[in-house]
Amino acid sequence: MTIKRTNNGGVAKAWGNGDGARSNNGNYHTDGRKLFSYSTMIGYTSDEGQKVLLEYTSRTGNFLSMTTSCKHMPPARGYATVTLNPTHFQNTDKRFS
Repeated sequence: MTIKRTNNGGVAKAWGNGDGARSNNGNYHTDGRKLFSYSTMIGYTSDEGQKVLLEYTSRTGNFLSMTTSCKHMPPARGYATVTLNPTHFQNTDKRFS
């Protein structure tokens, strides 16, 4: 799979479309199934094909960084079909390879 280089909005769009992309500085990237801010997975595609965004913001008590909350989360919200509090996700048995 070719990973295209793009802006943050392009990375979120690629995730929504199931394509690979990375931001110009590489801090925001996707393989089309999983979405990452730095090395933290902030989104994934469920087995049913839903785009699930993990809400890493101060509102959920899971703040990581200003960049994650203000530059990586907002464009991904437009492609997410479900948004979860990461604490709830971490307490499940869902694992990824």
